[in-house]
Amino acid sequence: MFFCALAELIGWAGRYWSSQAYRELTPFLMQICCTIIAPSFMAAGMFFILGMIVTRIGPEYSRLRPKVFSITFITLDALSLVIQALGGGTASAAFQKGKSATKGTHIMVTGIFIQLFAITLYLSTALEFVIRYFRDKPLRPRATAVVGDAEATSPNGHRKRMGRGERLMLVGLAIATLFLYIRTIYRTIELLGGWQGAVIHNQAAFDCLDAMPVIIALVTLNVLHPGRLLSTTGDTILDVHSGISNEKQDPPMHQVSDSTNGLPTSDLK
Repeated sequence: MFFCALAELIGWAGRYWSSQAYRELTPFLMQICCTIIAPSFMAAGMFFILGMIVTRIGPEYSRLRPKVFSITFITLDALSLVIQALGGGTASAAFQKGKSATKGTHIMVTGIFIQLFAITLYLSTALEFVIRYFRDKPLRPRATAVVGDAEATSPNGHRKRMGRGERLMLVGLAIATLFLYIRTIYRTIELLGGWQGAVIHNQAAFDCLDAMPVIIALVTLNVLHPGRLLSTTGDTILDVHSGISNEKQDPPMHQVSDSTNGLPTSDLK
């Protein structure tokens, strides 16, 4: 999230600079490259967070196992980031030489298409996971614990209860994903229209369909922060059907033995 916000700040600084020195090439390239690449960092964080939630409440409901889930989506996002950066560099070099930047633009569009595909796949996988969880329709035998790739099958066949933290985090991810998706579609249309297209020169559209969605997504994931909501401290996992808690509880006082003689404390005079 930090790198996304930092890249956005650099991009918007370049956009303001470009508005004051519109004949300068550097601020234009600075704003176009940074504002296109920045959300890729946020997307990577979102992919990782959902992988954590899948691991915590029920990997058996996910079509992809937790480790594969994170690797798949973060790899796609990294590939998108690299291609967008390559396209930005190619376009920058062409601009500086006074040549056409069409090749670089097409490379950047390819990177954004990969990001759009990754987010679409991520969204469909997440929706299936949530629906299967609430309908209790696992794809694999239930698990009570996941450590790496190892899963322990639940002896009673009951699912884990989704805690308040996981619920709020899913809400945050849903909001951030929606606005990031809107922004990605807009940037795809913008670049497909070319550097002289009507969309790229529409400041109101840029503010509403790029800046605002990214800001809303960033604010949402900072208010509903995974570091707080997915903290393992004080978590209790309950069986949905039996209501039995797996949280460790202190034994009753009358069962506490004296460490000196091993006798129950309540029997000592």
